Amino acid sequence: MKSERKDHSAGRTAGAWQIVANTLQADIIFGRIHLREHLVEDEIMKRLDISRHTTRRALDELERLGLTVREPNRGVYVRSYTADEVEDLYEIREMLETRGASRIPLPASRELIKRLSYLQEQHETASHEERLVDVTSLNNEFHDTLYQACGNPMLSEAIRLYSLRTQPIRVMYSSDPSWRRQAVADHWRIIRALKQRDSNALSMLCREHLRGPKLHYLKLYHISHMKKTIAIRA
Repeated sequence: MKSERKDHSAGRTAGAWQIVANTLQADIIFGRIHLREHLVEDEIMKRLDISRHTTRRALDELERLGLTVREPNRGVYVRSYTADEVEDLYEIREMLETRGASRIPLPASRELIKRLSYLQEQHETASHEERLVDVTSLNNEFHDTLYQACGNPMLSEAIRLYSLRTQPIRVMYSSDPSWRRQAVADHWRIIRALKQRDSNALSMLCREHLRGPKLHYLKLYHISHMKKTIAIRA
């Protein structure tokens, strides 16, 4: 009861649940919480000394971000995908995002270039400083801003939703410094392409940008299943 009373006022303040959500998100990124792991409310409350209300609000945020899934009568689990599901998800993302990129008027407006450049500067700094929760958040904001410029709100919203569905795949990759450097370089290439008049070149850059996290996840997935097969045979 003491921790419930202690956190009761904090749960009403703006951002209390967000801090908890960021903490759990960092745990997933750094592998302290694993794919398919059950997130138990009572354990989180005890570990972080917070109320049930704040815990549930934080878990709702992780679900909104696509990092967790709530299973009826079982609770909240860190989301994971099979190899086939990953292929299907990225096929949809590729179709949506290349279409979205092709609709952006080129050369892009000065306001769009300025906004994306600002976000990318922040993203690059967060990457360099290994602030991985910020890396994820800024990456999402960069892509949301980019595709909102396609002129079709329903298309940009579909892009955002399917991007969130692959969040568990991408966060596994964000702790890899080489991928973060590649992502930073890709974003600057996209900004440069927006200053030109070649929609096909922009679409291809956006398409290639999707490949890294997908291939990384599939590699880890197949390694994991190979180990399980060997263990069973042994």
